[in-house]
Amino acid sequence: MAQASHAQEWILAVNEGVTYQDGSPISDRYKPLVDLLEKELKHPVKVQAVDRYSSFEAGLDAERYDLVFIHPAHIGLRAVKSGKYIGLVTAKDYTDYRARVFVKKDSAIKTIADLRDKKIGVPSLESITTVMFTANLTELGFRDPASRFSATRFQDAVPFMVENGFVEAGVTGSGAVAKDWVAKGGRVIGETKPVPIKQFLASKRLSAEQREKVQNLLLKLSENEAGKVALKGINMKGFVPWDNAVMTDATKRLGL
Repeated sequence: MAQASHAQEWILAVNEGVTYQDGSPISDRYKPLVDLLEKELKHPVKVQAVDRYSSFEAGLDAERYDLVFIHPAHIGLRAVKSGKYIGLVTAKDYTDYRARVFVKKDSAIKTIADLRDKKIGVPSLESITTVMFTANLTELGFRDPASRFSATRFQDAVPFMVENGFVEAGVTGSGAVAKDWVAKGGRVIGETKPVPIKQFLASKRLSAEQREKVQNLLLKLSENEAGKVALKGINMKGFVPWDNAVMTDATKRLGL
């Protein structure tokens, strides 16, 4: 394996979103997982960080990656819908990810439907949180909802926008942010339906047997010491099987 050329390496492309990054080198953190994958697949694997969502989507469309661990669920779901990638597992603690909408305590806004023509603070326009929220507004019949958005790169900056009157409502995918807002006297007026995020995909170029090996490895990481070390490196607690019915519904709801 050590003698294999770079061209023979399978690429594990990773995007951890913005809010959930810890700043340490991705190659170091993912090495324990890569070691396990190489041992199981008997093939060299190289991890590659792809931070820009647009670059990741282009890479998936061109089938540049063999394995994929991706935070922005809408991009992963599009890749699966295209037939070029197969969903294997999703992160255990992120199967119930929702966009929550919050306002000041004294706001006249009572429900998400009341947001029509209101200025709304959201994470970046391409984030899964904003995509989920936009789909929700579209379902409610809002025309061009994004025209009322004020976007910020980091989710924890949205409360600041609401507090200081830059926007009339804010959106977050963070349960901790929403809980803190309520603890300080604010209100959460609604939330979107959940979408599982942080998906692990495999290229259709891998054989069914290879994909099954990866899936089984990921599902059993929490059951052994080497797996626990790998999970700690990537800041995950474990994985659950890909649910085709849930993911198909999410794809439809998000208009992908």
